[in-house]
Amino acid sequence: MGWRKKMTSGKGADRNKLNEQQKIGGNLNFQAAEAYKLLRTNLEFSFADEKKCKIIGITSALSGEGKSLTTINVAYAIASNEKKVLVLEADFRKPTIASKLGLNENVGLTDLLVNHEITVSDILVGVRMSEQVKFDLAPTGRIPPNPGELLDSNKLKGFLDICSEGYDYILIDLPPLTAVADAVIASKHLDGMVVVVRQDRCDHKSLNETIRQLKFSNTKILGFVFNGYNQAKSGYYKKYGNKGYYETDYVEASASLTQG
Repeated sequence: MGWRKKMTSGKGADRNKLNEQQKIGGNLNFQAAEAYKLLRTNLEFSFADEKKCKIIGITSALSGEGKSLTTINVAYAIASNEKKVLVLEADFRKPTIASKLGLNENVGLTDLLVNHEITVSDILVGVRMSEQVKFDLAPTGRIPPNPGELLDSNKLKGFLDICSEGYDYILIDLPPLTAVADAVIASKHLDGMVVVVRQDRCDHKSLNETIRQLKFSNTKILGFVFNGYNQAKSGYYKKYGNKGYYETDYVEASASLTQG
């Protein structure tokens, strides 16, 4: 299998994009915005070294749990606190962040990792969410035939080392963990991982397997972001969320980070 171009969007995709814009950054309602500020605060207190750039992976057990929207909103929350943030669209098999932001970039991270003529400045895209809030994005680029090898490469480590000099946070959007091994492969580059869990999507078995794989790879689990949370139906998830939840219209429920 060779390299593939990303699919162009049609009318249906455009409608979905418009709906997603209502769930991003400054378009969030007050409760959702406050929930993401809490995520930001919890992440800040997860690291003792204030000067070092924090490299954080964001994944989920299954697709459709909201990890990419969460990545964008965490980036927005951190950047609004006057921090320099870089987002890596590293779900190489099914990238969605650039599309959600209304971008259509043909050159990106995968191209940098395989082409020595492409430089860091060639792929970084400035994303201005408001007059005060902005962050940088390294989009996927072309869809590669070997995503795991690229995530495991020394070239990616070198890219992260270079970027760490200029950013306070690097957020890496990674594929769902039970689908492919990419997130575990990339974990060696991370300071920690955030797991996004959507209550009406993720099942017990998949979440347990996700936690097992992260622990087996010695990945620090920074916490869990709950989407679609309904306290009356929480059941199994309560043991991961005993610090409370924050009601919001964002994906019809709440978003909060609880330490694992």
